[in-house]
Amino acid sequence: MLLVRVPKSLALLEDQLCRLAPAVHAGTVVVGAGMVTEIHTSTLRLFERVLGPTRTSLAERKARLIFCTPDPDLPREPSPWPKTYTLDADAGPVSGRVVCDYAGVFCAERLDIGTRFFLKHLPELRGPLRVVDLGCGNGVVGLAAALIDPDAELIFVDESYPAVASARATFEANITGKAEFHVADGMSEMSPESVDVVLNNPPFHSHRATSDATAWRMFTGSRRALRKGGELWVVGNRHLGYHAKLRRLFGNCQVVASDPKFVVLRAVKR
Repeated sequence: MLLVRVPKSLALLEDQLCRLAPAVHAGTVVVGAGMVTEIHTSTLRLFERVLGPTRTSLAERKARLIFCTPDPDLPREPSPWPKTYTLDADAGPVSGRVVCDYAGVFCAERLDIGTRFFLKHLPELRGPLRVVDLGCGNGVVGLAAALIDPDAELIFVDESYPAVASARATFEANITGKAEFHVADGMSEMSPESVDVVLNNPPFHSHRATSDATAWRMFTGSRRALRKGGELWVVGNRHLGYHAKLRRLFGNCQVVASDPKFVVLRAVKR
C-alpha cells in the first residue's frame, strides 16, 4: 500500500511519484489524500501519467481521496528534478550564474521579484565575516554574498530539506569553496553572538494562512545570534510593516531601499 498526502506543489508531487513509481506493482494499493482546493485535474493527470488509471472519491468535509491502480506497462520515467537555469543580466552580483532548484522550493525555475530587488541592495561585505542566508531557498542571496566578499564564511539555513539541497547545489555550481548548510527552525542552531550579518527574505504565508509569526521568529533568533554591532538585512513587502517590528526588537531600523512594492531594511544590534 502507498499512501500519499498530496502536496500543494504539483512539482513536488511529480518528483515524489516519479521516485516512488519503480517500487509499485500491479497489486499495489495507491491512495492519495488532500483538500478539494488542492486536488485539480492536473493532479489526477499526473497520477495517471506516472502510475496508472486514477479516480477520486466524493468530497467529505472539504477533503477527498485519490485512488490509483498502477499500470506495470507504463514507462517509468525518471524525475525531472532538480532543474537548473541561468540568471539574467538584471540579477545583480549573481547575473549569469547557474541556479539549481529541487522540487517544492519557493519560486523554482525563476527569480522572484522580491529577491531580485534584494540582490541590488545587499550590504558591501568586507573581510572574514560570518554571514547567514536565513530562509535561504535555493541559496541565491547567500551566493551573492559569497561573490561580494570571497573571505566571508557563508551559512545557509532553511526549514526545508529540498531548499537546503538546492542551496548547496547552487553554491557548488558557482563557487569552489566551503559553506555550511543547515536544515533548522530559523536561527535555533546558531550560538548566541556568533554571526556578523543575517540576510533574510522571510515568508509571510504558512500553508493557507497569512502570518508574520515566522518572520518574527526569524528576527528574534537573528538578534540573539548576532554579535554586538552585527546587522540584520531584511527584504519584504511594504505593507507588512517589518520596520515597526525591527525597531521594537533592535531599537533601530534604517530603510536602505524601497520601491512601490518592496522595502529593504537594516537593523543593528547595539
